[in-house]
Parts: sequence; structure tokens; C-alpha cells
Amino acid sequence: MPELYSRRSILRKFTALAACGAPSAAMASDNKRLLIERVEITVPGLPPAMDGFRIAQLSDLHLEPFTTVDDILQSVHACNSLKPDMVALTGDFVTNNTRAAPVVAELLAQLEAPYGVYASLGNHDFWSGAPEVVKALNEHKIPVLRNETRRIRTDHGTLWLGGLDSVYVNKPDVRKTLQDWKQTQPLVLMMHEPDAADVIAAAGVKALQISGHTHGGQLVFRGKAPMTLRRARHGKKYLAGQYQVGSLQLYVNRGIGCVGVPMRIGCPPEVTELTLRSPELARA
Repeated sequence: MPELYSRRSILRKFTALAACGAPSAAMASDNKRLLIERVEITVPGLPPAMDGFRIAQLSDLHLEPFTTVDDILQSVHACNSLKPDMVALTGDFVTNNTRAAPVVAELLAQLEAPYGVYASLGNHDFWSGAPEVVKALNEHKIPVLRNETRRIRTDHGTLWLGGLDSVYVNKPDVRKTLQDWKQTQPLVLMMHEPDAADVIAAAGVKALQISGHTHGGQLVFRGKAPMTLRRARHGKKYLAGQYQVGSLQLYVNRGIGCVGVPMRIGCPPEVTELTLRSPELARA
């Protein structure tokens, strides 16, 4: 099973930094410094009446071995404090096994949003056991979208929400997933790996893709590229934040948990508040 970071390579990096006299502050972990990122994104086809619809995004929880129940509870409480219209969970609920799946699902059941909480799966969920992760989430009334779309009907219009399986399992079947969706309709796609945006954009999809997977680099020193010899496959081009990929808008969440080593440096965990904007009002 590939790791986002090789422990041996990180140890070598730390040793090199210490030899160069790097300040101890550079080594301070950002694990507990949860940030709320507020982003406004124009979504094609979003009706003016739905302008301001807010989605809270959580990603890469990785309960066990490094992420604790308290870490996830903190992110859930931060999410609820935003009072979002909907919550999107973009994968990697567990890390190496499904033992933690019922626990993380029970914690996520505390999320509150009038138009629902929805999930898609990440590569670690598939490596650990997708059926068990899906079962745990479904038992707590959190639907998992696997290469399918749902209509989110509100008093002010309809938003389409799609979920694509991890590219570690198969290539995104964009045509099958979006077979009931029309280009004129507003669409948000949950896709764990951000680099899949290239494939989705190549299909001419005009929508918003929300992803995780990269942990924002997890270890980023002095604003430079992540100091690691092995970065996550399918997460090398789009590391964190907002991107325009052809016709597609992409937002990459830094996630909550850790993989490989029990720390974050230079990229604290994140809860994202995505405020959707209507293109009609943007032109006005």
C-alpha cells in the first residue's frame, strides 16, 4: 500500500534541517491548528435564487492511527458552527483497516445540514475495505455516492451532486455517472483525487469538482514544495486551494488527518465553507 510520505525519507529531511541549524519553530506541528477556509465559487447553471447556497467540505479524516476522536469531533463542531446547507465528505475515512469505520461514521452522524450529508470514497477506503466503510456510513444515514448523481432539491431550485469512485480503483466513468445530468444544470462533483480533474474537464464538463487526497502536502517547509521523496499519485498537479481546469472549477481541501508520519507542517487541517454563486448575478 503506497504511503503519502516515507518515514525514512522524512527522518532524513529532519536530520538535514537540524544540521543546517533550522529553527525549532519550523518543526512545530500544525496538527491541532484547524482552520476554516471560506471560498466563493461561481457554478455554471446555478439559478440566481440559489446564489449563496453553502456546502461544508470535510476530507481525509483518517481515523487511526494518528487522527483521534477528538480531532474529528473538533472538525464536526467547526462544520456545524457554519450552519451549512449541505455537507460533502470527500473520502479517506479510515487508513489501514476498517476497524475505525463504525466510530468515524458515528462521529460524522453529528453533522447537521438541512439538505443532507453525502460522501464519496477515497483510495484508503478501498484499500481497507469499501463495503465496510459504506455500510458504516449508510447505517448513520450518510449516503455514499459511487459513480452516481443525486438531485438536491431546495425551495429555491435544484443542485446536482455527483460522486465518483477513487481512480485507484478504476478510471472515472464520467459518462455513466452523469448520464442523467444536463450541461445546463448546476453540478458539484465529489472526487477524492484532484488530478482526475484533467479527465473530467477533457469530457467538457462545466461544474465544480471538490477533492482532497493531497493533505495539502502535509509537510511544507517555508512555503516551498512538500519535502518528500514520494507524493501521492493522482495528487501531484493540484495540491491545495482553488484551480481552473479547462471548463471545470476545482477546489482541493487539505483534509484533517495524517498518513505516513503523525504531523503536519505548513498546511494545517481544514474545514471548507464553499459558497456557490450564480453566474447570472456575477454578470449583472
